[in-house]
Amino acid sequence: MTCRETTQVVVAGAGPVGLIAALILAKAGVDVIVLEKRADLNTTSKASTFHPATLEILHMLDVLQPVLAQGEVVRRIQYRTPAGPFAEFEMADLSEITHFPYRLHLEQARVTPLLLARLEALPNAKVLFNTGFDGVEQDRTGLTITANRGDETFEIQAAFLLGTDGARSTVRDSLGISFDGIAYPDKILRVMTTDDLNAELPELASITYLFNGTKSVSFLKMPDCWRIILRVSDTIADETALSDDWLAARLREVLPTWIRLPKIVNRDIYGASRRVASSFVVGRAYLAGDSAHVTNTRGGMNMNCGIHDAFTLATAMVRGLREGRTDLVEAAARARKHIADEMLLPRTDRNVSGGDAWLEKIKQIASSRASSRDYLATAAMLDMVERTPHAG
Repeated sequence: MTCRETTQVVVAGAGPVGLIAALILAKAGVDVIVLEKRADLNTTSKASTFHPATLEILHMLDVLQPVLAQGEVVRRIQYRTPAGPFAEFEMADLSEITHFPYRLHLEQARVTPLLLARLEALPNAKVLFNTGFDGVEQDRTGLTITANRGDETFEIQAAFLLGTDGARSTVRDSLGISFDGIAYPDKILRVMTTDDLNAELPELASITYLFNGTKSVSFLKMPDCWRIILRVSDTIADETALSDDWLAARLREVLPTWIRLPKIVNRDIYGASRRVASSFVVGRAYLAGDSAHVTNTRGGMNMNCGIHDAFTLATAMVRGLREGRTDLVEAAARARKHIADEMLLPRTDRNVSGGDAWLEKIKQIASSRASSRDYLATAAMLDMVERTPHAG
């Protein structure tokens, strides 16, 4: 060991979840150190949907306006078949319960630099890049975190540790927490195009689900392109699914009139899993975000749920430090696990399962303004986090 540092909270991982947790803590006067094993912020294209409950948190942190300036504001959610739309939801119906009755599409890699800039401007916050988390020892009074930077190993004394270091979390492994679950049988193919898709699908909404029998495809309008998202059986080789011929055939299955492939600027394919950590807390160490839960991408809920984890746990840590009560943070962690188990996973699984019964239910919901508002509130995750007083 070459050195030792002291702080109040260590956050492992500088993704959106970790940075939001650190920013909440630092703005409340808590000393915080963020460890990030990469040399810089992750620029890989990942989650891109920010729901109203999350926009409320970004507003609280004074980063919503620059995020809005870059993103695509989504005010309609549409369900359709090749014959045309059969159900549509207006986000404005949420205006009575949130000041942000819309969702935002923006790559998370364009949000994290804004969060980092806010965090680094605070004197009680420190972000250490090229610094990995190695392990933790703890007792009733605090933790000793071991970290590494190149050939240097050092210790950090802290009151709390928050692991936000992703689905392959070193923090979770070091705590002996299992991450049980299953891999979904389908992979996700994302195709990015700069074409105007309204030529193929008139009156297309910025988030649209197109169904034709058991086949479906999703469309997300981004600031600079459309994302076309298809499910791919795990029996199909990635090379096949990424080919023009396979993509053209699949699009024609869902929309037979779609003859010409759009201009493709990028495409990728990846798997998805359904997993939840067996516990979100061991002593004074906690998990949030992908370290704690992963699920499928439809509905864009997992990252948002992680940000809600960060908000809930960081807020509890602020109060816990002021009052000397670790039980407040433990209770918050248990509450977040309950939400992941009982709300996040069932909702995302329902979004993927589809089927005639589900589509008929969507039609019925859309036909009633009250039912539509209730449906939108759950889709917007407004019931999955304790919201701030200014939110509604």
